[in-house]
Amino acid sequence: MSRTLHLGLLFALLCAAVSSCISPPDYSDTPRIKFEKLEVVRLPGAPGEQPIDSDTITISFEDGNGDLGLSTTDTMEPYNDVSVNGKQTNPNFYNYYIQFQRKNKATNQFEDFVDPGSTLGLGQYNGRFPRLGPESGQDAPLKGNLRYNFSLSLGTPFLPGDEVRFRVSIRDRALNLSNEVFTNSIIIKP
Repeated sequence: MSRTLHLGLLFALLCAAVSSCISPPDYSDTPRIKFEKLEVVRLPGAPGEQPIDSDTITISFEDGNGDLGLSTTDTMEPYNDVSVNGKQTNPNFYNYYIQFQRKNKATNQFEDFVDPGSTLGLGQYNGRFPRLGPESGQDAPLKGNLRYNFSLSLGTPFLPGDEVRFRVSIRDRALNLSNEVFTNSIIIKP
């Protein structure tokens, strides 16, 4: 019995020693992101319509206090929806920012592109992702991947042969904006 008690005590001390050596990662409270991959799946359009590309961007992230994501109840300032003439004017309404870029064939440089038929202007692909991590409200480092899916209707203004990419960043609930990353480029297929 004494030997079992000593072994149990030794095991408990060993566990305490090992757990004291493990420290949480030291990430910045401003989110950091890294581009992982861009997936494109061609979907047929409705009868008489152009096909649609379903695009999924995967980024990895790390955040020191884990305050990433917005819930459906996050609608008061500073996350409120403010629109003027159909255009979103409060950038904090979103927490995932995506800017479409098309390569200018004359200059061979990527340029921000806004669909002239859209009423949304810059940021027409922005969105919101839900709260991540524990719901306890405790600040804790957070690391993982975010997958963001959206659709591009092909035809005007996205023409076969156009080379495109996306500029991406995210914002946490404290309104810290991450670094920007660029996806790899793709050529729109006919």
